[in-house]
Amino acid sequence: MDGRAEAQHRSMPTMTQRLLRLWERPLDGDAEAAFREVYADPVRVNGALLPVSGLVERARALHTAYEGRVTELVDEIETPGRLVVGFRMRARHTGPLQTPLGTVPPTGREVVIRVTDILTVEDGMITDIWMVADELGLLLQLDAVRAAEGVR
Repeated sequence: MDGRAEAQHRSMPTMTQRLLRLWERPLDGDAEAAFREVYADPVRVNGALLPVSGLVERARALHTAYEGRVTELVDEIETPGRLVVGFRMRARHTGPLQTPLGTVPPTGREVVIRVTDILTVEDGMITDIWMVADELGLLLQLDAVRAAEGVR
């Protein structure tokens, strides 16, 4: 690679950087188009096909539920066709949060959410996502569930 091509390659955002920017940026009228630059439409999420519009709905729900979100990249592993990203998201819970146990009303609490994404990447597009979030840890932080007696 010559010097110019190498400099251009270094200035190109990585897939991880593109993902973090996409999910952190304010969502406007062209959100679906922006998501289609990164994700196949539809994309498989935890085994189920989801249209890009569904991803945008999830992103809007995050923006509604949290303020002051900061994402800390914990680790990333990239191999041909695969990207694994672990991160912590810190935010204040200021809006309704949809969970498997129902809706949690705003608490105003600061939370830390631990997430791991296992992504399949084909031709620069994410085609498959296995996502695991520490939902129990989040629900405990929000006092939406209680730990068993004697458990800390």
